[in-house]
Amino acid sequence: MTRHPEADHDVSPAFDVLGSGTVRRRLAVKPAMCGHNSLFLGQVGDWSWEAVGALCDTDVLGARDAAGSPTYLAFHYYRVRGSGDFHLRSLTFGDELTVLSRCFGFGSESVLTLHDITSTTAGGEPPAVVEPDAFYRPPPPATLRVETFNRWIARKEAHSNRELVLSSPPGFRHAHLPRLPDAHSPRLAYGRARRVHTFVEDPDGRYVTVADGFTTRYAVDVTRDLNGVGLVYFAAYFSIVDQAVLRQWHALGRDDRAFLRRRVVDQQLCFLGNADVGTEFEIAVTVRARAADPAEEVVDTVVRVAGTDQLIAVGTQRVLRDLEEGE
Repeated sequence: MTRHPEADHDVSPAFDVLGSGTVRRRLAVKPAMCGHNSLFLGQVGDWSWEAVGALCDTDVLGARDAAGSPTYLAFHYYRVRGSGDFHLRSLTFGDELTVLSRCFGFGSESVLTLHDITSTTAGGEPPAVVEPDAFYRPPPPATLRVETFNRWIARKEAHSNRELVLSSPPGFRHAHLPRLPDAHSPRLAYGRARRVHTFVEDPDGRYVTVADGFTTRYAVDVTRDLNGVGLVYFAAYFSIVDQAVLRQWHALGRDDRAFLRRRVVDQQLCFLGNADVGTEFEIAVTVRARAADPAEEVVDTVVRVAGTDQLIAVGTQRVLRDLEEGE
């Protein structure tokens, strides 16, 4: 076991570097890490970058490609799973977490990180190691499981976010990382979602459509959606999607309190593009309920550049909600 030293671009608390491509950290939940889903998911994104930096000997904050241009470890696919008893909104100030993050190799341009996040405050038992077969089973009590798939990208044009190209930094060390079993490859999930605009297998066979054809618009906001290098921040997409889902929720006659009570037990998002400031998105929302249990719904969101067929993101939320009279 080694203690990760603080590098020039590392101002995070130290964490333990373990074997098998794994880092471990213990921390308490702070106000900037909980509440809105995008806050915690952004924090986990930082953990992905830190794990890759520590395990692959790469300065992820200052990386440059062979041409000397900045290159970024962009999020291409993101999944977070919990349970009806423990989900993203379960986290609150002071909760003690143990986080195991394990990286898996996908060649020179991509990397997968699996995060096993256990709340010891809620009585969870952290695993000794992140094993893929166990990771992809339903999470145990007081546990969130987050999967991030990142690709090295650079701008094709210096001042535009519209065209991004794969461009890994020289010296990105990856051959030593373990390989993920093919059955668990995220490419299977996000490839299907890109084709059919949902992460749910056989949605028509197991679900009944509650609402279809709803669309809303959102303009990229210069005051809140950009990160420090001028790209639309990956975690902002979760807020953008949630705003569209909330508008659909209201269109169904459901109120804000019911929205806050819902439990998002599984959320997947595939990022297919970025955008310049002022770009307007058109977001389509489809809601289905499980035929065997109408309290369980899946909500699909498809984000496009308004007026075009350009896909920006595809997402699916699996939701447990309270069935109340009048909803």
